[in-house]
Amino acid sequence: MANQKLGFSVEKNIVTCTLGDKVKQIEIIHKGLIRIYEKKNPEELVKLNLHKRKVSFTAQMESGKVVIRFGDYEIFVNQKLFVEIKKNGMEYFEEYSGDAKIYGQEKDFSLSMLEGHKQEDELVSFHSQINLRLFDKEDKIYGLGDKAAQLNKRDYEYISWNTDDPTQHNESYKSLYKSINYLMVNHHNDRYYGIFYPSSYKCVFNLGRYSDEFLYIGSEKGEYDYFVLLGGTPKELSGIYAELVGHTLFTSMKMLGYHQSRWSYNESEVLDIQKTFEKKKLPLDYIHLDIDYMERYKVYTVDSANFKDLEKMTDSFEKKGVGIITIIDPAVKVEEGYPVYDTLKKNHGFATLDGKDYVNRVWPGDSKYPNYFDRKTAEYITELTGDFIRQYGVKGIWCDMNEPASFNGPLPDEVEFPTKKAMHYHDEVHNLYGEYMTRAIAKAFEKENMRPTVITRAAFATTSPFTTTWNGDNQSLWAHLSASLPQVMTMNLSNFMVNGVDIGGFGNECTKELLIRWLEANIFSLFLRNHSAMNTRHQEPYAFDEETESIYREYLKLRYEMIPYLYDLLRQGSQKGTPVLRPLFFQYPDDPEVKDMNDEMMVGDSLLFAPILHQGQHSRVVYFPKGTWIDYFTGKEYRGGRDVLVRMELSQTGLFVKKGAILPQFKGLLHIEKKKIDTLYLYVTGNNATYLHYEDDGESLDYQKGVYNEYEIRKTKEELTIRCRHDGFNTTYKNLVVLIDGKEIKVPFQKDMKVSLK
Repeated sequence: MANQKLGFSVEKNIVTCTLGDKVKQIEIIHKGLIRIYEKKNPEELVKLNLHKRKVSFTAQMESGKVVIRFGDYEIFVNQKLFVEIKKNGMEYFEEYSGDAKIYGQEKDFSLSMLEGHKQEDELVSFHSQINLRLFDKEDKIYGLGDKAAQLNKRDYEYISWNTDDPTQHNESYKSLYKSINYLMVNHHNDRYYGIFYPSSYKCVFNLGRYSDEFLYIGSEKGEYDYFVLLGGTPKELSGIYAELVGHTLFTSMKMLGYHQSRWSYNESEVLDIQKTFEKKKLPLDYIHLDIDYMERYKVYTVDSANFKDLEKMTDSFEKKGVGIITIIDPAVKVEEGYPVYDTLKKNHGFATLDGKDYVNRVWPGDSKYPNYFDRKTAEYITELTGDFIRQYGVKGIWCDMNEPASFNGPLPDEVEFPTKKAMHYHDEVHNLYGEYMTRAIAKAFEKENMRPTVITRAAFATTSPFTTTWNGDNQSLWAHLSASLPQVMTMNLSNFMVNGVDIGGFGNECTKELLIRWLEANIFSLFLRNHSAMNTRHQEPYAFDEETESIYREYLKLRYEMIPYLYDLLRQGSQKGTPVLRPLFFQYPDDPEVKDMNDEMMVGDSLLFAPILHQGQHSRVVYFPKGTWIDYFTGKEYRGGRDVLVRMELSQTGLFVKKGAILPQFKGLLHIEKKKIDTLYLYVTGNNATYLHYEDDGESLDYQKGVYNEYEIRKTKEELTIRCRHDGFNTTYKNLVVLIDGKEIKVPFQKDMKVSLK
């Protein structure tokens, strides 16, 4: 290439750089987002929101480089077509230009290897390999969704390939249930940028494990094509990313309540659970039915032996404030005369191999996989789901096994999923299968003017607008409890905010102490479900002893008190991409003490959460960021910028309110039914505070038409004022109670009002 000359051309917002027959293009989508590619990845199935906005930029040759300038940024393309970005003249982002050949070695623990016989390394060859410079060993790398690992994933390798793996997950597991190809990189302490790789094909994220000098994204079939998110803070990057992949689902308020589940409840157990929760005054909003409610595991059926009258039960439960959520797997049993099977077969709605319906084995036995990518098939699933929820009165759908899972080995790469536009194969759609299943099911709720009550195990980066998520088959292990905080925070960073893990652990045997600490540590996860496997110890709140039940009740009470605060945060997240549960570095990006902090989190701007995560522990060190922090339970104040040893007995957790905060609350709820909530409580601190509170009906899509209220709340030393900035909803509030300095001030609620605090 020595004699080849670097050149460039500009067309609209795209700068095309050429070197002989090699081409690299830089597309300036808006001031916070650029796309760098040699060839774009397919865009029919990976749906992105490229909201292009005009950016004034210049492009010219300087000292043998193409230089593009806009805003605070300078983009340099050198004589080898490598890209470098500077921000305000300082190094910010750079493609790695050194030797980036990857050599792999097959592991062999045979006796001959142990005796010293050598095995030669082999060059690893990807269809595309994106290499990005790591500036120093202190660079931090966050993201990638539900990996069972710490927040900072520097020095690890992960693979984007949705995988059903029920064994004991840890940070070395390269693939779990979701493939979220998003990284947030921090270097030089105060500089952050984001990377999104928009390919659904299997790819490897090696985050400095191979070399301290670079991270790489290697894909077997995906193209050299990626987005760079430009921003000053993690908050800015999250907003840009959420706009790109689609804002997280603004789910119903009721979904933020408590869910009780087990594999597998029968009718008498479900009836007993509802009665027991009611009798013991334990808050409850949903009970989940696992696969045994179905007739021989056939989807969209009910086993009349296990559930003699599901319609009657769901109707009775609805009147008592409790909804039923049923599991639906993707695979359809091969059985002539089974209407779902017959209809899909007749309409050519199944995936094929060599032109014939592909068969594998899952819970029902021999099964076929619906082709959700085909419009006609997806519309049928939407119609089928709508009929099912109307007939049986179920309130939500839990999508499981949709990686897609299979018992007779993985689906071959060549399995066919045709659409009108193209023939797609399994290796391209595997990571998207769960998303397209949830898309079809979510539409059934939307057609009823309801927000989707859908939960999924498998997902891609673009799935969050359609569904909520949980993180799969964890275990009743203290290590899994410890991993739950960084896992849920990372899912929030990855734009999946209504997310959680199975409280108490799904597999193995939970203990009293573990169950209590697990609930305490996950009480703010927006999806809050206790779920366990058959043949394990029951772990309902009352399954151990009176002390466990009492502590469990108090924390569910705390959760339900915080529902309006969590709902406000979710609304903000669904609009702006701001995570609800945040790593401390997100809130305090310049604080070097919090870059690797896995065991504390921020719940919005105002709550610092630091639970106990280890067996037998009754105190822990809490790091307080800058500011003044108030113990929510005792009122004790702590000065920020230091570590403090805080005592926490079995019934206690670390929850601290930032002084100057306002927290909206509800009191005394056993179920979330917005139309029955008539009192708004405001927990206020400090002399000056502001807050924006949101109100709607909590369940319909009417808010999209402006049917909501937005209240601006301000507190001074002597007065609290409320001003309705948007008045579109007939409020259910009749009373306002201000909680301040240990006293209550109760007044009639008005949309615009002043309350004296003297």
